[in-house]
Amino acid sequence: MLDDEGVEVRDLDQAWAQALKAIAELRQEAEGDFIEWDRWRLDATDSMGKVLFSIKLTYGLH
Repeated sequence: MLDDEGVEVRDLDQAWAQALKAIAELRQEAEGDFIEWDRWRLDATDSMGKVLFSIKLTYGLH
């Protein structure tokens, strides 16, 4: 899935927080569905498309 709009943030800490929020929303939308989250990741990029960090969607699942 590609988000063409994205979210503007002031720094990496805010980008990380927004990424975790987006992951939580994806999980909530898919609640009850069987999804292999280990095959998914969220890539945060800058305005030029350079990947700043990636988070596996299994992050925080225990």
